[in-house]
Amino acid sequence: MAEGQKEPIRPLGLVASTVVAAHAKLAGDVLAPFKLVPVQWAILEQCGATKGTTATLLARVIPIDSASISRNVERLVRLGLLQRQRLERDRRIVRLTLTDNGRAILPEIMERMKVVDTTLLAGVTEQELDGFLRTVRKVAANVARSAELADPGGPG
Repeated sequence: MAEGQKEPIRPLGLVASTVVAAHAKLAGDVLAPFKLVPVQWAILEQCGATKGTTATLLARVIPIDSASISRNVERLVRLGLLQRQRLERDRRIVRLTLTDNGRAILPEIMERMKVVDTTLLAGVTEQELDGFLRTVRKVAANVARSAELADPGGPG
């Protein structure tokens, strides 16, 4: 593209899905040796960051349906990276925590995932990244508001 020329406007959905697909591809490659997929990394990361959580809370922060959360949690339990613990004070609540194996492997996974971000952000300045993140947060807030408008009687 010639200097000073503006890039053609592309639909938001196309731009966003291109970025998401690129991240998913690189993350999938990085996570493959661990026999994990990106959503499983996100679950492990959330459980590590919060010292344990519930499937309900995971479904609020990871943008997939609760059935997919449950399937991926089950796989992580079978891999020995995550464990379920019923709370003594309320046996209906199942807390998800990292196992010793999960805690041991998470730092290496996090380092490898940083490489994914570094690769995708090559040539992007700190100022550009800050602006991008501010914009994405605004778009996410708009999405949340539109969901509330579409389902005013839904959970909230």
